[in-house]
Amino acid sequence: MKTVYKYLITVAMGLIIAFLALLPRDIFHLTAAVDIMKAFCDAFFVSGVLITCIGGLVFVSNGGVFDMLAYGMRTFFESFKKNVTDRKYRTYYDYKESKKDKKRNFGFLVVVGVAFIVISLVFLALYYKYLSA
Repeated sequence: MKTVYKYLITVAMGLIIAFLALLPRDIFHLTAAVDIMKAFCDAFFVSGVLITCIGGLVFVSNGGVFDMLAYGMRTFFESFKKNVTDRKYRTYYDYKESKKDKKRNFGFLVVVGVAFIVISLVFLALYYKYLSA
């Protein structure tokens, strides 16, 4: 049930992003089917690419690409504390070992993102169908 919520929340966020992408196009006043299909294709594509790229960033982060940057920022801000010896991670190795077990799931982001891109391809096909008619 927990994974269903991940998918539902991601789909809801994708629909919100698509709606926000439709607002500048003035979708409620468009009358031509070609213009409507073009607007929906663009909106769902933008939403799908954003969600898929966020999933890609989580995948890269699981691989440890940002660990050095995160440790450096954490150490920088902890250096302003009065007692420097009370740091949570004394070395980068300690930080890296603690991160080893904290992998985040990203599959649902990629699946929903690709689904939004597929929906945009359907609207693209409809756009070309109405364009040629």
